[in-house]
Amino acid sequence: MKYTTEIIINKPRDLIIETFENSSLLPHWQRGLKRSRVVSGKDGEVGSKRKLYITMEGQSIKMTETIIKKNLPEEWHGKYTSKGMESIQQNFFEALSDNQTKWTSHSEFKFSGFMKLISKLLPDIFKKRSVLVQQDFKAFIEDGKSVKTN
Repeated sequence: MKYTTEIIINKPRDLIIETFENSSLLPHWQRGLKRSRVVSGKDGEVGSKRKLYITMEGQSIKMTETIIKKNLPEEWHGKYTSKGMESIQQNFFEALSDNQTKWTSHSEFKFSGFMKLISKLLPDIFKKRSVLVQQDFKAFIEDGKSVKTN
């Protein structure tokens, strides 16, 4: 499954990148993220791995994020793996003006086992989640609205 989402954020690209890269701010715009920790490599660098512990739709999910490409401020790509799912997220940041940035995300998912069935029954759930993450990021960086619940 492949799709693209994009959003216009009314902030300078440099501030967006600074916020996007700050792992301590992830819980404010990654809905359901309970905690995360680096398990290998240097935080924020290509090849580093981070464990993410997420609650989504009442389910606890353990996911591993691996940074696979980093050419900031233009692009940042990550690979996400969890039971039954592998995803590549290619994020591009385009400065439209001094105070406006377009964030485009290309998503590709591969499923196995039970997740293959879920992807067939509820294909829109993944794209809706991607759109929600971008909207939550925009609300956090523009208006200071956090999705953090604890």
